[in-house]
Amino acid sequence: MVIEELNLKNFDVALELLQKYQEFYQVNAIDTEKNRQHLNRIMNNEELGKLFLLQDKEIHLGFATIYYSFSSTIAEQIAILNDLYILENHRRQGYGKKLVDYCINYLQSRGMSTVRWSTTKDNAIAQQLYQKYGSGSEWLIYSYKIN
Repeated sequence: MVIEELNLKNFDVALELLQKYQEFYQVNAIDTEKNRQHLNRIMNNEELGKLFLLQDKEIHLGFATIYYSFSSTIAEQIAILNDLYILENHRRQGYGKKLVDYCINYLQSRGMSTVRWSTTKDNAIAQQLYQKYGSGSEWLIYSYKIN
């Protein structure tokens, strides 16, 4: 098993996995060009975040994306584990945990002390994994589409 950063060699695979992730979350108008631009921003600006791809036996099985933000409550830069996706027929085999652990170790090596993530209320599989790392938050997350 190999975990690698998004790069030119695996870019098309990442693009395909991102689309599958969007399909999983029932995104209506998946825009390949917009996705391509998004991945290019991540790949070319390390200060925004990182995307890590997991590969096993020459097959890319999933990815995790971390973005950087700040928390006023602890007055520190934090990381947001924004995306974690494993191909459906490879779930519950420890791949998600491997990606989360990899992200945590990567962030620790950068001197970061906090990573946060969220999932939908009905994503029980993800919740089972995330509960291994601690309890859920008392915070409610809201989202508003401006345009």
